Amino acid sequence: MTFSEQIWYGLFKPSKYKELVESRKSRSVLYILVILLVLGLVTFVVPTAAIITGFGGMNKLFSETMAPVAYDGNQLTIEEPFRMNVADTVFILDSTYYTVPDKELERDGTYIAVGSKNVRMTTIIGGEKWMDNITPIEQVLAPGFSNDSLVDMVPAIYVSLFLCYLIMCLLYFVKYGFLALILSFIINSMNKQMEIGLSFGQVYMVCFYGMSLGMLLTNFNIAMGLISPMLVSTVTVFVSMNFITMAMVSMRKGNQV
Repeated sequence: MTFSEQIWYGLFKPSKYKELVESRKSRSVLYILVILLVLGLVTFVVPTAAIITGFGGMNKLFSETMAPVAYDGNQLTIEEPFRMNVADTVFILDSTYYTVPDKELERDGTYIAVGSKNVRMTTIIGGEKWMDNITPIEQVLAPGFSNDSLVDMVPAIYVSLFLCYLIMCLLYFVKYGFLALILSFIINSMNKQMEIGLSFGQVYMVCFYGMSLGMLLTNFNIAMGLISPMLVSTVTVFVSMNFITMAMVSMRKGNQV
């Protein structure tokens, strides 16, 4: 079985799950890794690249699009407030405030908000602040900081974005890996009742394979903002459970071809 076939079967062919879970463990690990990387690509890399391209690149953003920025060692000034959304992270530069206030933090997400005196890093989830750290700007910036300084930081910014991509992939593993684990305890009882003979690790992979299409559709819809995320999530839960059930039934003795 080629890896492209593994991807195809994992996403669309529950009847092939037995063949998949009986393959080498390294193939299962590679499948999980690829799905997580694709999720990060869809939800972080593509939207971020679209934003950066829309500005004409980071260099043009800092040197031409953004208003002049200056820090004299006492306070930061920017001629016009600047705001940029990258996935769930919002960057704000607004020297009309010493510290960017709550009213500028409009929705859930992570904020890096720079006022004239302080840098504020805040994470808001469900309308509640989970982290709110305010640091004096002199601890972050050196006197003479300007747009040219931002241009010089472009390579480091790209490295930071890549690290954010990897962290997002890791968070997806925590989220979906945990859901697959919880589901495995339920499906394992079916495995025992039907005397299918799968190990717990194989049951786990059946659950992960069954969830894969739903993961991709749900997060693609969220990234594109096409239709109600709740509706898509509900539909994909039923699709995932149907795939897993179909796979287990197909592996039951007497149903195997």
